[in-house]
Amino acid sequence: MKKKRLDNRKWNKKEIEFWKQISKGELDDIDVMIYLALRENGRLPDTELARIVGVSAPTARRRRIALQEKGYLQVIGLLIFEEFGLASADVIIKFKENAKKEEIESFIQEAIDNPKVFEVDEYIGEYDIVIKFFDKDFKELRKTIENFIAGREIIQKTLILPAVSSPKLFTKPMTYRHG
Repeated sequence: MKKKRLDNRKWNKKEIEFWKQISKGELDDIDVMIYLALRENGRLPDTELARIVGVSAPTARRRRIALQEKGYLQVIGLLIFEEFGLASADVIIKFKENAKKEEIESFIQEAIDNPKVFEVDEYIGEYDIVIKFFDKDFKELRKTIENFIAGREIIQKTLILPAVSSPKLFTKPMTYRHG
């Protein structure tokens, strides 16, 4: 009986070489294939991972654990907002030139601790930081964002970009269910 392959796996030598190159030689073919398989399905048991990658189960387990211990790989769960019809937005923020480092660090920590924030990224350029918020609908999302940024003396300007479509999330094509 033929073993079932992952349906959406489209790896090719070019993709594997790309990941090896951007890792600056830290990853080899097996490491990359382990990453790609887990990117498609983070719940793969080591036996299935081994079959997909073409190595023994102990090798797959040892290699996966090594990638995790080095901090290169973290298997996490993501709540797919689109599947629940939740609203999300990127809030792009420019801090005032005279904002104190401690105030900015405190603001960032508040964003990290906020349960309605799912990502915080610092940037170089016109804006300094992006905070990604979500809520049950766009009306509540707007209130959440306004309450978070209101009265912040360290903020020079903001740009709020509500997400209305997400054609791709990592490897999964996505569609929003907003009415």
